[in-house]
Amino acid sequence: MYHEKYRFEQFLELKPEEHYSSVLWKNRTIYKPSSILREFHYFLNGFLLEHLPVDTVVSFAYRKGATLLQAVEPHANSRAFYQTDLERFFDSITSDLIRSVLSRYETPVSDLSDYIDHIIGLLTINGSLPIGYSTSPILSNACLLGFDKRLAAISDERKWVYTRYADDIIISADDRLSIKDADQVIKECLKLEFGDGFSLNESKSKLTTIGRKIKILGFNILPTGAISIERGVRNRIESFLYFYVKDRPKLARIFEEEQGDSMEDGLLRLSGLISYVYAADPAYLKKLRVKFGNTVIDGFLHRSIK
Repeated sequence: MYHEKYRFEQFLELKPEEHYSSVLWKNRTIYKPSSILREFHYFLNGFLLEHLPVDTVVSFAYRKGATLLQAVEPHANSRAFYQTDLERFFDSITSDLIRSVLSRYETPVSDLSDYIDHIIGLLTINGSLPIGYSTSPILSNACLLGFDKRLAAISDERKWVYTRYADDIIISADDRLSIKDADQVIKECLKLEFGDGFSLNESKSKLTTIGRKIKILGFNILPTGAISIERGVRNRIESFLYFYVKDRPKLARIFEEEQGDSMEDGLLRLSGLISYVYAADPAYLKKLRVKFGNTVIDGFLHRSIK
């Protein structure tokens, strides 16, 4: 992969505890791998982690080509909505859970069991997934596969709509009564899959009904079923575009620290948002063209098509 830049022995001999630094950002600790550990993470992503299964029907975060909008669109015609998120999401994904997932699913690495302890050491800090490693988002989806499938099956039986975007869980249905126990169902699914490993953030859990704008993941679902972009998301789009034009290294840091994305993945997500603006809000797209130029906006539109 690296054209003899590294030897496999270097990979095996690397001591992960010596190859990261941490910074406090918005009450969260972000971990930054060293350049060589970052390269080894890239290797692990390409040859191991990206081959782990993900429920692509319900899970939309941290996937190439997937967007926030795709997690919202299935709920557009619902009338009642339950939203919650998982507390301490990455922290709850432990070394033992990662070991179970890596051992359970088939990957291209036929001798994975010979190196699994060392690999887990490269992927975790203090026994859990760190925020800031490029490997953490991919692993999180694989670790929640059983939960996604369990909750999706129950949702099908109850005629619910279920999607997940990272730690955000959305369930919707035709009426409020049918999802009144959604929180208990989710807790039971978590218990069956992880024991006491995960818990819901009760302060962010809410049950709402159509009659006013429903806010989900930065989008508004209107009573007509139309989806519009929240003001906060518009501000983020414009902020990302500003740094894309003026300071791309800073934009790369923002993608990594806020979303755990690589620069390429972050730009793909931004392309998806701009494509939605193109389809749903021509007036706002015109504003973006005036502010940032046709070349920049058309570049993102073409990127989303590829």
